[in-house]
Amino acid sequence: MDTAELEAKVIEFIASKVENIDASTITAASKFEELGLDSMDTVQLLFDAEDAFGVTFDGDEVKNLRTVGDIITYISEHPPEGKAS
Repeated sequence: MDTAELEAKVIEFIASKVENIDASTITAASKFEELGLDSMDTVQLLFDAEDAFGVTFDGDEVKNLRTVGDIITYISEHPPEGKAS
């Protein structure tokens, strides 16, 4: 999956998980707090993303994830086992 395709999938995923947010308003630069997510909401979003994208977010690296783009980069750099891009 190329980066543009991954970005579109991640944005659509986030829009499906966050109330009152339209996918067209989300960009890679969108910060979680701008989307109305507090720290607990962000943790839940990451748990859901693990299931949806077949990745495991490293506990030490999670604290550095602040934007939608950070999730996209993380997923692209840590593809599911056997699905390297």
